[in-house]
Amino acid sequence: MNLRMGSQVFTNVQIPLLWGERAIVQDAHDRLSVVDLSGESAHVEVLADEPAPGVVFQLRFDGVVILQNGVELYSYDPREKTLSSLSLGLPEVQISATGTRIGTNEFSGNVVSGSGVGIAVSKDGISFGAPLPAKLAKLTLQ
Repeated sequence: MNLRMGSQVFTNVQIPLLWGERAIVQDAHDRLSVVDLSGESAHVEVLADEPAPGVVFQLRFDGVVILQNGVELYSYDPREKTLSSLSLGLPEVQISATGTRIGTNEFSGNVVSGSGVGIAVSKDGISFGAPLPAKLAKLTLQ
């Protein structure tokens, strides 16, 4: 997949940004989508800045909270393009035109090419050009 997210460019990567077990992608209109890859098959949770059909969520003044089995997983603010973990234990991620903020780290103008994952965010840290974790469902964009 080849795409731009904020000021980062991803070429020939399968997942541009992996936030825990969730793929984050941005479309040409700067809308984010979040895809849960933790199961047998990929499951879209946020589609073009909106909760995906069939997803359990709560509205908040600044966006939505995605729920699973009654547990608040994360919030998403579509105006600020910010994902905040509520129970996933992951650092906050914000995508802007000038950079990508992960926790307190700001990344701007990077090109990531030829890897399974462009930027991988976990509870333990951040990596660029990471291999695709074997246990994740395949992310296929049409």
